[in-house]
Amino acid sequence: MLNKIIKRALLGFIYGIFIGQTILILESLFKGDGSFHPVSEYLLAHTNTELAAVIAQYFITGIIGITFASSTVIFELDRWSLVAQTALHFVITSVVMFFAGFFCGWFPHTAISTLIWFGVFIVVYIIMWLSFTLYYRKKTKEINNAL
Repeated sequence: MLNKIIKRALLGFIYGIFIGQTILILESLFKGDGSFHPVSEYLLAHTNTELAAVIAQYFITGIIGITFASSTVIFELDRWSLVAQTALHFVITSVVMFFAGFFCGWFPHTAISTLIWFGVFIVVYIIMWLSFTLYYRKKTKEINNAL
């Protein structure tokens, strides 16, 4: 189990950075001013240099990737119900995402922004959870039919 977590964490770090950088590129394209915006103004204001802000965000997106990838082992705990697995996974990932978003300044630090942040996270989480659930049910059915 520990080997699975380590392998998933390493890949998750890479995936997290890749996804984070892709989002930054897309956000910069949507701003339409021809500039690359590597970090939020908030993070830039709270670090010494732009380089320090970029490095901090780089590792934070890697930590998000580690969290999402390694926490999937929760779904392999056969003695736990799917509800318990999902609840624990949701709590772990939402807490990490919240603190990452808060620290990086991905949303304003207001109560309403925090509620919106969690609302969006919940919607995205549900969509992803349903997608993976349907995918693995289909795979299970294919395996059972092959037997």
